[in-house]
Amino acid sequence: MAIIKAAIYCRISEDPRSTERGVTRQREDSEQLAKARGWEVVGTYIDNDVSVLGARFRQNYDAMLEAAVRGEFDFIVAYGLSRLWRNRKERAHAIEVLAKARVGIALVKGSDIDLTSAAGRMYAGILGEFDSAESEIKSERIARAAKQRAEEGRANGSHAYGWTRVYQRDSAGNMISWEDVEDPIAADVVRGIVADLLAGLSMNHVVRELNASGTPTPSGKGKWMSSTVRKLALRKMNVAIRTHRGQEYPAAWPAIVDRDAHDRVTALLTDPTRVTTKGGARRHLLSFGIGRCGKCGSILRVVNRGGPHILYCCDTPQGCVGRRVEWVDEFVASVICARLAREDARDLFVSSDDTAGRDARIRVDAIRSRLDSAADAFADGEIDAQQLARITAKLKPELSAAEADASRATAGLDSTLVSEITAGDTREVWDSLAVTQRIAVLQALDVRVTLLPARGGPGFKPQYVRIDWNASESQP
Repeated sequence: MAIIKAAIYCRISEDPRSTERGVTRQREDSEQLAKARGWEVVGTYIDNDVSVLGARFRQNYDAMLEAAVRGEFDFIVAYGLSRLWRNRKERAHAIEVLAKARVGIALVKGSDIDLTSAAGRMYAGILGEFDSAESEIKSERIARAAKQRAEEGRANGSHAYGWTRVYQRDSAGNMISWEDVEDPIAADVVRGIVADLLAGLSMNHVVRELNASGTPTPSGKGKWMSSTVRKLALRKMNVAIRTHRGQEYPAAWPAIVDRDAHDRVTALLTDPTRVTTKGGARRHLLSFGIGRCGKCGSILRVVNRGGPHILYCCDTPQGCVGRRVEWVDEFVASVICARLAREDARDLFVSSDDTAGRDARIRVDAIRSRLDSAADAFADGEIDAQQLARITAKLKPELSAAEADASRATAGLDSTLVSEITAGDTREVWDSLAVTQRIAVLQALDVRVTLLPARGGPGFKPQYVRIDWNASESQP
């Protein structure tokens, strides 16, 4: 009598700690079944921590099917049919493949299935449908619970960086509820990141300062990265907004960032014209098109031609103009600070006062409130689904337009920095700023510095440096 050859297949959907205890139990039980029947186990295929309901690739499952096609075994032994399939498309494909390969299925918890017969294939399909339905019902319950948490404004999972979780327990010590409250230390880190970015500091500067200060990262491991800082600054949860599948809900946790500051930093970091070059580009005051050549109109770059001094030069092969960086920067600083020391200096930062931004955000909040009211009215039966759809269709474009207006209006210089540099000793404040902050001031003032071809002998000649205000309006 020919020996029947078998392959064992084991799978567990979730094993976050990779203990493999579940698949080990499946393997042991399957081996006992094969031994009791006198079958020879020629292969064991294990997919640990892999769900079959979604689209995750099962490497060892596919390898097993390929082995079946090659005729390496007669039966697949599994703990239960649900270990093999819950996905309808995958199940239909496998039944067809195994039927052609004349491979049957033996289950530790279940009956044998002969896939070479129509009745056996029907039986496998019917049993599989029960497994699919069970998984889908479970997914629906999970999705509904997730939506309910979102509607209640509660976090989905552990608390986020910036908050800590407080549990309420009964007299027996059992947890009955919880709430997320502000973590003062972590929240201050988030607020500091937002404030530094709005003050004109570069992302790289903020990262360096966080690492230099020894501030723990959100994970408590490794070093701060620009991506981490950006993510923290842009989170809507900072202003107590909970998102779920693109829908926003009022969060149950407290806001840790002022709404105006959040909108401003979002506008800043998502501005498509924002320059994010790496290296030394931000170290020089006339970077990013602030400095121009007065002869050909090209932007200025910084070069070292082998001498003791770094120069601003025309960004062309012929190099129309060239000036020592320290001379030009000092002259620009003196002119800018002299103007900002005057009583009407704050009027130069019209956009930084953010009146338009606040008006736009008031409109955004009002439209969101109307959408929320409509949703509540639908939930209370005051309006039907068709009426809710009409209201939503009308208000959504208005909300998008108002949000766009808010974004454009809030991209200016932070009002705190405006106050600092227009009050007291302007030059002392200027000298204390990082270069990126000085650049931000010049950009907010719409200043352009043009180096004109100089005449005469060596030395710095300020008459050949032109400083224009509101440059984007007066120059091409």
